[in-house]
Amino acid sequence: MDVEKKSDTPQRVLPAGPAPTSFWSRFALVYCCGILAAMSLGKMAPIAVQLRGALGLSLDQMSLVTSATTAVAALFGIPMSYLLVRFSLRWALVAGCLVMGVAGFLGSRTGGFGSMMATRLAESLGYVAVVVAAPAVIISMGGGIRRITALAVWGTFFPVGLALGLFAGGLLSAWFSWRTWLAVAAVALLAMGAVAAVVLARPARIEADGAESAAAGESAANRPGAAGERRIRRLTRPLLLSLGFATASGSIVAVVSLLPTYLHEELSVSTAEAGTLTGGVSLVGTVGGFLSGWLLRRGVPVRRVFTASLLMPLGTAVAFLSSAGVTLSAVGAMIVAIANEMVVAAVFATIPAVVSTPADIGITNGLVAQVGSVGSLAGPPVASFAVLAADGWWAVVPTVLLVCVAGTVLLRVSVRRLPA
Repeated sequence: MDVEKKSDTPQRVLPAGPAPTSFWSRFALVYCCGILAAMSLGKMAPIAVQLRGALGLSLDQMSLVTSATTAVAALFGIPMSYLLVRFSLRWALVAGCLVMGVAGFLGSRTGGFGSMMATRLAESLGYVAVVVAAPAVIISMGGGIRRITALAVWGTFFPVGLALGLFAGGLLSAWFSWRTWLAVAAVALLAMGAVAAVVLARPARIEADGAESAAAGESAANRPGAAGERRIRRLTRPLLLSLGFATASGSIVAVVSLLPTYLHEELSVSTAEAGTLTGGVSLVGTVGGFLSGWLLRRGVPVRRVFTASLLMPLGTAVAFLSSAGVTLSAVGAMIVAIANEMVVAAVFATIPAVVSTPADIGITNGLVAQVGSVGSLAGPPVASFAVLAADGWWAVVPTVLLVCVAGTVLLRVSVRRLPA
């Protein structure tokens, strides 16, 4: 039986949350926290030249500063989830924003590579706290179709935040300075953390729902026949879901990281224009997340939404094998981005249904964050190696095809009901 049918049964639905208006206002707050956190991943690229000149950084050092956040998520997503489930999820979300804000502000005042890396690593810990706690906070707010839609929309936080970091960073650093831009980004996170602390503290409905969810998880874990269930079996489907998510993450990051070089070398697009175009592609991709939420809300089975992953190699072929010019190449990249966001949104919406007990939701969020980050790190070098080995850009297409076919299988298997 498919998971979407399973998720409609009473025992799979968490307690009802606040009234719809309250639910969506709270969700908007959590969503904004995620966007500002993801902005940290894109805020360094626009100021790379200024930062290298001001701090005397080498290209390798600048790469480390830029990628530190994703690398830490790839290493500590699961350990952080184990740590966070012992605390109130809403306070973990607030703490993550505040840690990122403080570290980001210190980074704006730094004077060397060592201190900059220290602040970036601290930011990355806050980022992991946000991306692990936020989906669990959304889940604790209530069940039903609202939760499915909210989680699907939550899946768009990364490209929106990344695009915001790229565009806002480019504008503000050009008008003022790189230090001013980093300080503004930090203050925004501090303000959002303060607002979240006040709003999520009243009324204490989220915390109550979280306690009920934890109690339900404990009760489910202790039900007859469940005491001997091994954790590795309970996490089989979450692991499959996370691996499928990693294939989508790796594919989109590979495409957007190679696209500017392809546009410059093959289609004679300037590096600045190629970078702007790629940022626009990432932003357009968010349409896929909202489309995924709309489809799931209308009752389309999640396994069918997962097949959107197979559109990614098609879009890749259009993007990298285009002989009609920049426009068609950009359209192909947009197909990849939209299809990717459809899959990502469906993954987040499916998390509550693939866990055996509500108590495993936090761990599953950690799995998705960590394994997905590993995919993001592995995607670009794998695709680059294929291009170099084949001595042609055409090699990107079969590489993405193999990865996405494997990912589609993993995702569809993850939403199959396991034997009792």
